[in-house]
Amino acid sequence: MGDLIGIVILLAIFFLPGMITNYKFDHRLPPEGYRTDYGAMARDMNNGMSKMDAMRKANNGGYNVKK
Repeated sequence: MGDLIGIVILLAIFFLPGMITNYKFDHRLPPEGYRTDYGAMARDMNNGMSKMDAMRKANNGGYNVKK
């Protein structure tokens, strides 16, 4: 029983932050008057940025540009 609880806690520690970031990325809309620059996101990922880092940057507004 203790092993099961330990495994659940480890899964929560390692996988839950990634799942939350992915959920926020999938359901995020840019603020009014802005749009998301998907070209810049694609360039960053082609230049070696990981998908998770690009999602974090998008969630923080790094790809928002004025219309």
